[in-house]
Amino acid sequence: MSNRIIISTFLFSFMLFTACDNIADSNNPSDSDLNLKSQTSSQMIANASPVQNSDTILEIAAGTDDFSILAEVVLFAGLDQVLDGKRQLTVFAPTNQAFVDLLEALGLTAEELLVEENKDLVTEILLYHVAPGKRMAKSVLASGRVNTLQKDFAFVKTENGNAFIGNDKYGFATILATDVYASNGVIHVIDKVLLPQSLEL
Repeated sequence: MSNRIIISTFLFSFMLFTACDNIADSNNPSDSDLNLKSQTSSQMIANASPVQNSDTILEIAAGTDDFSILAEVVLFAGLDQVLDGKRQLTVFAPTNQAFVDLLEALGLTAEELLVEENKDLVTEILLYHVAPGKRMAKSVLASGRVNTLQKDFAFVKTENGNAFIGNDKYGFATILATDVYASNGVIHVIDKVLLPQSLEL
Protein backbone atom coordinates (compact mmCIF):
# COMPACT_ATOMS: atom_id res chain seq x y z
CA MET A 1 0.00 0.00 0.00
CA SER A 2 1.48 3.41 -0.95
CA ASN A 3 2.33 6.03 1.63
CA ARG A 4 -0.24 8.40 0.07
CA ILE A 5 -3.02 5.84 0.51
CA ILE A 6 -1.97 5.26 4.13
CA ILE A 7 -1.95 9.02 4.77
CA SER A 8 -5.35 9.43 3.11
CA THR A 9 -6.85 6.59 5.15
CA PHE A 10 -5.63 8.07 8.41
CA LEU A 11 -6.77 11.57 7.41
CA PHE A 12 -10.24 10.23 6.70
CA SER A 13 -10.35 8.43 10.06
CA PHE A 14 -9.11 11.54 11.85
CA MET A 15 -11.74 13.76 10.25
CA LEU A 16 -14.52 11.30 11.04
CA PHE A 17 -13.40 11.37 14.67
CA THR A 18 -13.28 15.16 14.87
CA ALA A 19 -16.60 15.45 13.03
CA CYS A 20 -18.26 14.53 16.32
CA ASP A 21 -17.55 18.14 17.35
CA ASN A 22 -19.28 19.62 14.31
CA ILE A 23 -21.83 22.31 14.86
CA ALA A 24 -25.37 22.56 13.55
CA ASP A 25 -26.40 24.82 10.67
CA SER A 26 -27.28 28.36 11.70
CA ASN A 27 -27.94 31.75 10.15
CA ASN A 28 -25.20 34.34 10.02
CA PRO A 29 -25.65 36.61 13.05
CA SER A 30 -24.57 40.20 13.33
CA ASP A 31 -21.07 41.01 14.53
CA SER A 32 -22.46 41.83 17.98
CA ASP A 33 -23.57 38.21 18.36
CA LEU A 34 -20.06 36.86 17.84
CA ASN A 35 -17.34 36.20 20.39
CA LEU A 36 -14.39 36.21 17.99
CA LYS A 37 -11.24 35.90 20.06
CA SER A 38 -8.55 38.45 19.21
CA GLN A 39 -5.52 36.64 20.57
CA THR A 40 -3.68 33.33 20.87
CA SER A 41 -0.73 32.24 22.99
CA SER A 42 1.60 33.95 20.52
CA GLN A 43 2.81 37.35 21.73
CA MET A 44 2.74 38.69 18.17
CA ILE A 45 -0.90 37.82 17.68
CA ALA A 46 -1.81 38.96 21.19
CA ASN A 47 -0.46 42.39 20.29
CA ALA A 48 -1.95 42.49 16.79
CA SER A 49 -3.63 45.77 15.94
CA PRO A 50 -5.79 46.84 12.99
CA VAL A 51 -2.99 48.60 11.13
CA GLN A 52 -1.03 47.58 8.07
CA ASN A 53 1.90 45.30 8.86
CA SER A 54 5.05 45.54 6.76
CA ASP A 55 5.67 41.78 7.05
CA THR A 56 4.20 39.33 4.55
CA ILE A 57 1.96 36.44 5.54
CA LEU A 58 4.86 34.02 5.29
CA GLU A 59 7.16 36.29 7.29
CA ILE A 60 4.56 36.49 10.05
CA ALA A 61 4.15 32.71 10.04
CA ALA A 62 7.90 32.09 10.07
CA GLY A 63 8.43 34.58 12.87
CA THR A 64 5.61 33.39 15.12
CA ASP A 65 5.94 30.39 17.41
CA ASP A 66 2.31 29.36 16.86
CA PHE A 67 2.85 29.08 13.09
CA SER A 68 6.30 27.49 12.78
CA ILE A 69 4.93 24.17 11.47
CA LEU A 70 2.68 25.98 9.01
CA ALA A 71 5.69 27.89 7.69
CA GLU A 72 7.63 24.62 7.29
CA VAL A 73 4.74 22.97 5.43
CA VAL A 74 4.33 26.00 3.14
CA LEU A 75 8.01 25.82 2.18
CA PHE A 76 7.76 22.07 1.59
CA ALA A 77 4.76 22.55 -0.73
CA GLY A 78 6.56 25.28 -2.68
CA LEU A 79 3.92 27.88 -1.82
CA ASP A 80 6.37 30.32 -0.26
CA GLN A 81 6.26 32.64 -3.28
CA VAL A 82 2.46 32.68 -3.09
CA LEU A 83 2.38 33.75 0.57
CA ASP A 84 5.42 35.99 0.31
CA GLY A 85 4.38 37.97 -2.75
CA LYS A 86 2.37 41.13 -3.32
CA ARG A 87 -0.95 39.48 -4.20
CA GLN A 88 -3.54 40.13 -1.49
CA LEU A 89 -4.67 36.91 0.19
CA THR A 90 -6.67 35.66 3.14
CA VAL A 91 -5.14 32.76 5.06
CA PHE A 92 -6.93 30.56 7.59
CA ALA A 93 -3.84 29.52 9.50
CA PRO A 94 -3.80 26.32 11.59
CA THR A 95 -1.79 26.64 14.78
CA ASN A 96 1.08 24.31 15.62
CA GLN A 97 -1.27 22.40 17.91
CA ALA A 98 -3.62 21.80 14.98
CA PHE A 99 -0.78 20.16 13.05
CA VAL A 100 0.39 18.24 16.13
CA ASP A 101 -3.13 16.85 16.59
CA LEU A 102 -3.19 15.75 12.95
CA LEU A 103 0.26 14.18 13.09
CA GLU A 104 -0.61 12.31 16.29
CA ALA A 105 -3.76 10.96 14.64
CA LEU A 106 -1.66 9.85 11.67
CA GLY A 107 1.01 8.34 13.90
CA LEU A 108 3.63 10.31 11.97
CA THR A 109 6.26 12.95 12.56
CA ALA A 110 6.39 16.07 10.41
CA GLU A 111 9.46 14.64 8.68
CA GLU A 112 7.59 11.46 7.78
CA LEU A 113 4.64 13.41 6.40
CA LEU A 114 6.68 15.89 4.40
CA VAL A 115 8.09 13.54 1.79
CA GLU A 116 7.93 14.01 -1.97
CA GLU A 117 5.26 11.34 -2.39
CA ASN A 118 2.84 13.43 -0.30
CA LYS A 119 3.65 16.82 -1.83
CA ASP A 120 0.59 17.09 -4.11
CA LEU A 121 -1.76 16.06 -1.30
CA VAL A 122 -0.20 18.53 1.17
CA THR A 123 -0.30 21.31 -1.43
CA GLU A 124 -3.98 20.70 -2.16
CA ILE A 125 -4.82 20.79 1.54
CA LEU A 126 -2.82 23.99 2.10
CA LEU A 127 -4.52 25.78 -0.81
CA TYR A 128 -7.86 25.08 0.88
CA HIS A 129 -6.70 27.41 3.66
CA VAL A 130 -6.04 30.34 1.30
CA ALA A 131 -8.54 32.65 -0.40
CA PRO A 132 -7.90 35.38 -2.98
CA GLY A 133 -8.26 38.95 -1.79
CA LYS A 134 -8.11 40.50 1.64
CA ARG A 135 -11.20 39.17 3.46
CA MET A 136 -11.63 40.65 6.90
CA ALA A 137 -13.64 38.74 9.52
CA LYS A 138 -16.73 40.88 8.97
CA SER A 139 -16.73 40.04 5.24
CA VAL A 140 -16.10 36.33 5.82
CA LEU A 141 -18.93 36.05 8.32
CA ALA A 142 -21.34 38.05 6.18
CA SER A 143 -20.76 35.88 3.11
CA GLY A 144 -21.06 32.54 4.89
CA ARG A 145 -18.54 30.91 2.58
CA VAL A 146 -15.07 31.45 1.14
CA ASN A 147 -13.87 30.43 -2.32
CA THR A 148 -10.34 29.11 -1.82
CA LEU A 149 -7.32 28.81 -4.11
CA GLN A 150 -7.98 25.07 -4.06
CA LYS A 151 -11.15 25.91 -6.10
CA ASP A 152 -13.46 24.59 -3.39
CA PHE A 153 -15.63 26.50 -0.94
CA ALA A 154 -15.02 26.60 2.78
CA PHE A 155 -18.19 27.39 4.71
CA VAL A 156 -18.58 29.59 7.77
CA LYS A 157 -20.93 28.79 10.65
CA THR A 158 -21.58 30.35 14.02
CA GLU A 159 -22.88 28.96 17.29
CA ASN A 160 -22.92 30.22 20.88
CA GLY A 161 -20.94 33.29 19.93
CA ASN A 162 -18.13 31.37 18.21
CA ALA A 163 -17.29 31.13 14.51
CA PHE A 164 -16.25 28.02 12.58
CA ILE A 165 -14.97 27.30 9.08
CA GLY A 166 -14.83 24.08 7.07
CA ASN A 167 -17.39 21.82 5.44
CA ASP A 168 -19.94 19.15 6.33
CA LYS A 169 -17.89 16.38 4.74
CA TYR A 170 -14.70 16.69 6.77
CA GLY A 171 -15.63 18.95 9.66
CA PHE A 172 -15.07 22.45 10.95
CA ALA A 173 -12.31 24.35 12.73
CA THR A 174 -12.90 27.01 15.34
CA ILE A 175 -11.73 30.49 14.35
CA LEU A 176 -9.51 31.46 17.28
CA ALA A 177 -8.32 34.91 16.18
CA THR A 178 -9.15 37.24 13.32
CA ASP A 179 -7.77 40.13 11.29
CA VAL A 180 -4.04 39.64 11.84
CA TYR A 181 -2.77 42.10 9.26
CA ALA A 182 0.06 41.45 6.78
CA SER A 183 1.45 43.52 3.92
CA ASN A 184 -0.11 41.10 1.43
CA GLY A 185 -3.37 40.26 3.15
CA VAL A 186 -4.80 39.03 6.42
CA ILE A 187 -4.58 35.96 8.66
CA HIS A 188 -7.37 34.31 10.63
CA VAL A 189 -6.20 31.67 13.11
CA ILE A 190 -7.92 28.26 13.31
CA ASP A 191 -7.54 25.23 15.58
CA LYS A 192 -7.74 22.38 13.03
CA VAL A 193 -6.25 21.52 9.65
CA LEU A 194 -9.04 21.70 7.06
CA LEU A 195 -9.67 19.21 4.26
CA PRO A 196 -11.39 20.29 1.01
CA GLN A 197 -14.68 18.52 0.38
CA SER A 198 -13.59 17.69 -3.18
CA LEU A 199 -10.80 15.53 -1.76
CA GLU A 200 -11.64 11.84 -2.06
CA LEU A 201 -10.02 9.74 0.62
